[in-house]
Amino acid sequence: MAERGELSPEDAAKFFAARSEGEDFVKRDMDAHLTAEKRDEFAAQEQFYKRQIETRDLPFGGGLLGGVLQPFLGPLIGLAVPTPQDFGLKEIPGDDGLHPYIAPKKTDVRGMCPTLNTMANHGFISRNGITTFAEAANACQITLGFAYDTCTFLSALGLLSGGDLPSGKYSIGGADSRVPNTLGPSLGISRHGFFEVDNSISRSDAFFGNQADFRLDRFNRLVGIANKYNGEFGNTAFAEERVLVYNEAKNNNPEFDAGIRWLGVTTAERVFIFRALPNGTHPELADFRNVGPFYLNETFPREWFRRATPYTLASTGSDIAALLASSSEVTTPGQNQGQNNFVPLGIDLSNVSPNTATCFLASAVFDETPGFITPALAQHADIVNGFLAGAVKPFFAPFACPILSQDTKPGPNAGNPTAPGVSTTCNVLRNGKYTC
Repeated sequence: MAERGELSPEDAAKFFAARSEGEDFVKRDMDAHLTAEKRDEFAAQEQFYKRQIETRDLPFGGGLLGGVLQPFLGPLIGLAVPTPQDFGLKEIPGDDGLHPYIAPKKTDVRGMCPTLNTMANHGFISRNGITTFAEAANACQITLGFAYDTCTFLSALGLLSGGDLPSGKYSIGGADSRVPNTLGPSLGISRHGFFEVDNSISRSDAFFGNQADFRLDRFNRLVGIANKYNGEFGNTAFAEERVLVYNEAKNNNPEFDAGIRWLGVTTAERVFIFRALPNGTHPELADFRNVGPFYLNETFPREWFRRATPYTLASTGSDIAALLASSSEVTTPGQNQGQNNFVPLGIDLSNVSPNTATCFLASAVFDETPGFITPALAQHADIVNGFLAGAVKPFFAPFACPILSQDTKPGPNAGNPTAPGVSTTCNVLRNGKYTC
């Protein structure tokens, strides 16, 4: 309420003073319509928030209260935070006249995420492809019907992967001069190794070329697999497809990296297809009519409705666990160190629980972020840690992920950033082929 200007100046001042000093403050009243489950969830969030204050784990603000991120301070004071959006069955883009499809200009950035490209093409995020932490998370809720926690996490990952933390800006493609370089180079989310990983549904592994460009042959192969299962891009189809692409990369890509980040990103990417892209009027049917337009033309399907119920991080974990369990073979995490030299990481995926699967997502950020930050950003590890503590960690507190208790310090690869992401100049997709 204080952040939204709904308190008097005096009460707002007391609130912020109490928070910054770690004092006990009066609980905000919860809306009468909240379920008992939500009341418990918010109470747990407040307890975690208080622990973070007591242990000085929020050096630059942030934190979660009542399901909403709190403002940042210090070097992150200019970072706007996402806000919860209304949920419910709703046609997207709708008939408000504000979100027609407009093909991107040559100066507009597009990258390797079909849904972000679609949001930009319809103006739910900036049409030039330069978005922000808050804008992308809000658009994710508005267009897909994903929950606040899921959308905030995904946008935080995008910002961390190649954006500018103080301003919250990042490119949905490669590096762009319209994104500040306050703490070092902002390389965009198409940069390989962080948000973009090997085994993408519709993009090549970076070793074989441009990892941001859409590959029609790769997508058509997935369509062929889905057709074996009544045309559904569901758990069964992806259980087959993910094993196929895993073995393909393991056998042919000498630089195949199947680490914990790969595990979290590639499995989440697949479950999102059959949870985000079905028409909300038939939420269990992810068929070509609903999936195809996002991938082939980067536009919303005709008469398409978003989900009616928000899709949470907990739901994501459950779906990831189910996908791993139904795969025909265990896709062992590890890394190729040259051709025919796969070195396993020693992670057992044979019996993964939903809670453990959710923690894979947390580990993808907390365990591996230090190894991917640029040399310049490594000098500002305190700011990275402050953002992680304030904007990411609170969402995973209920899952007791062990990684959350560890310090996030620059790893041995921090001084060796991966190659910048690329953006194609032919950025208009029509029926799966680029036009200029």
